Amino acid sequence: IKAYLEMAKLVDDKEEIRLWTDILNKGSKKMDELLWNGSYYIQKIDDVNKYKYQYGKGCLADQIFGELLAKVRGLDYTLPKEHIHKAIKEVYDNNYRFHLSKNESVQRVYGLNDEGGLLLCSWPNGGRPRIPFVYSDEVWSGIEYQVASNLILEGYLKEGLNVIKTVRNRYNGRNRNPFCEIECGNHYVRSMASFTCYLAYTGFHVDLRKNIVRFNPVVKNDEYHYFIITKNGFGLCHKEKGKELFVETLFGNLQDLKIIGE
Repeated sequence: IKAYLEMAKLVDDKEEIRLWTDILNKGSKKMDELLWNGSYYIQKIDDVNKYKYQYGKGCLADQIFGELLAKVRGLDYTLPKEHIHKAIKEVYDNNYRFHLSKNESVQRVYGLNDEGGLLLCSWPNGGRPRIPFVYSDEVWSGIEYQVASNLILEGYLKEGLNVIKTVRNRYNGRNRNPFCEIECGNHYVRSMASFTCYLAYTGFHVDLRKNIVRFNPVVKNDEYHYFIITKNGFGLCHKEKGKELFVETLFGNLQDLKIIGE
């Protein structure tokens, strides 16, 4: 909805702007009123045990995944900023496990023993359903990466990097293939969410309407070398101390881009 609204603004369609603004404001307000429990967003359901595979009052790892999708595309918050800030930290505090030796995952095992991971769901305040959704005790790298990205964007750099390091330790080449993060099969596509970690850390954003590429890294350095990719090609963006940004094209054409570093 947020994207629809921005597209309507670009073409100055006043009727569409009014429509999507109204839907966005009402939907956001209602969602926050119904699902915010003071710490994070829950599932609203009268009797969680009446149905199989629900999570009810649980702390779901991807409860604010939509906010991440908005932020990495340059869109603003759709839910209250302070709630998003608190919710993602609650996900880390409640779902991250330094080691999984005491975690019971009876369906599929993607991490075990002294390995760590971020569970898909936890019930810090009780209320675990009699038959919760079947993946709730598993660790999926694709979910872990998007949580890590959201943590970084909300200022929790240490926690975000810790989640990323934990995933990479599970796939360190000794116990698992570092080029094949498994989940319901080999080379599972959800793990490509790892690219959002790069977007979050570097603040990389492309606007080809204006031929602008922007970097706004969370860690400010006098020098950096970042990967850059657009529909027209890819290469490296270099920033050396005392010098202007410059682009090294490795494929395609990047020379018409204006590079902005913050």
